[in-house]
Amino acid sequence: MVDLKDLYEPHSGQQEVHDSPAHVKVLRIGRRWGKSRMALWEMLKRYVESRDVPGGPAMVPGFHAWIVCPAMPQARQVWNELLSFIPPQFYEPDDVHQEDRTIFLKPPSKDRVYGLIEVKSAHNPEALQTAGLDFLWVQEAQDVQDAAFEKLLPTLRSPGRMSYAIYEGIPSTYPTHWFERNYQLALRGRDGYEAFSYTAFDNPLLQLPENEWILAEIEGDRELLTDRAWRRMYLAEFSEDGGYFTNISACIWGDELPGPLPGVSYVAGLDLGRKLDASVLHIMDSQERRVVHHISWDQGTDWILQREQMIRVCHEWGIQRLVVDATGMGGDMFANELIDAGLPVEPFQITWTSREPLLQNLAISMERKNVSFPEIRPLLRELRAFQFVRLASGKFRPEAPSGEHDDEVFALALALTACIDPPSLVEARRVVHNARYAPTQAEVNQGRTAYHTNGARMVRQGILERTKARQEAAGIV
Repeated sequence: MVDLKDLYEPHSGQQEVHDSPAHVKVLRIGRRWGKSRMALWEMLKRYVESRDVPGGPAMVPGFHAWIVCPAMPQARQVWNELLSFIPPQFYEPDDVHQEDRTIFLKPPSKDRVYGLIEVKSAHNPEALQTAGLDFLWVQEAQDVQDAAFEKLLPTLRSPGRMSYAIYEGIPSTYPTHWFERNYQLALRGRDGYEAFSYTAFDNPLLQLPENEWILAEIEGDRELLTDRAWRRMYLAEFSEDGGYFTNISACIWGDELPGPLPGVSYVAGLDLGRKLDASVLHIMDSQERRVVHHISWDQGTDWILQREQMIRVCHEWGIQRLVVDATGMGGDMFANELIDAGLPVEPFQITWTSREPLLQNLAISMERKNVSFPEIRPLLRELRAFQFVRLASGKFRPEAPSGEHDDEVFALALALTACIDPPSLVEARRVVHNARYAPTQAEVNQGRTAYHTNGARMVRQGILERTKARQEAAGIV
């Protein structure tokens, strides 16, 4: 069998992880430290060690390892690295199967049959069928959803298996995520667990002259990310404000209302569910910029039922403006149906151009604490999970991690666009509102409020007419 010391020379931090006898190693480490390379060789180390563990022909495969990634793009990258660095002496060329990303390894010993490495995606937790594993490597663990981890945990509970695991990634964006909970368990000294934390700058290879460009790139990312996000990404610092949105806890205020209050103008944002998402409606007090009511229709709920409930709720609350995600042909059609039902719909196309300003408006409002919402758990989870993801171009894009949803976030962001500007912006734009008269609920329902004048209604009517004209031109009836 090959001696791995002849093929791999770990730096000091990597060697510290390799030397640990813990069965579960939780690595909360900044990017560019080399955690993926370290985990790959840790897996191969356990494969070599398995030759000294009694197995017998009934143990099939003789050595079994999973590499679990958040989604298929990361899985492709890990697969390519695996093919690049695994010693060719460990397998035969015909035993590499590209279509399902599996490698059959030579038997580690006479007592054990062949070995097997599988690269998996956590995007669909139900596809992670229970299997007994000798080694489990969860890559970018901060982006792997809790439901996937719940499926993975039993894989380390099979008799006769070595049951080693590495969970590695940058810090999660909220404390109840499984990766952060496992890190804290390891810090508290749970038997068989050990926690490790390093920054990108703890990688001694980055100090070499030929790698100065990497350090320059890391420093350059300060201009693209918020300070907390940069520190999370490269210094491995945990912060609930380390994702895209900040001040989440500070914006939690009040409870949901069972019904509308007289004299209050209400607006709403609707994110229409696609195949894997729910439809979400956020109703807000337009003046206080506060979420007062929240409705979510589960994935697969009949559209006709959703539409009828939406119409009833909008009439009940006297919704003045309903901003609807009208992205794509389906979104256009749904928005058109709501317009035909007499709702004050304002279609919003979420495109590459409009997406960023929409999210920035919500992020800035939260940073300045001039938006609030009750403790709606799905909303809080999505806000905390939303983060910066680096694109192939090198730029960063805010989005939900693979396996998480964004319908709550976009419903809130859409509703916020219909709210009145906070006082600071109103003053800056020299807009004066006469707020001495509080309208009745009947007047609100008819659109007669101090904040929605005939001029505003005419503008909204113009938007609806232009939208309908575009739909007719596109052949949408």
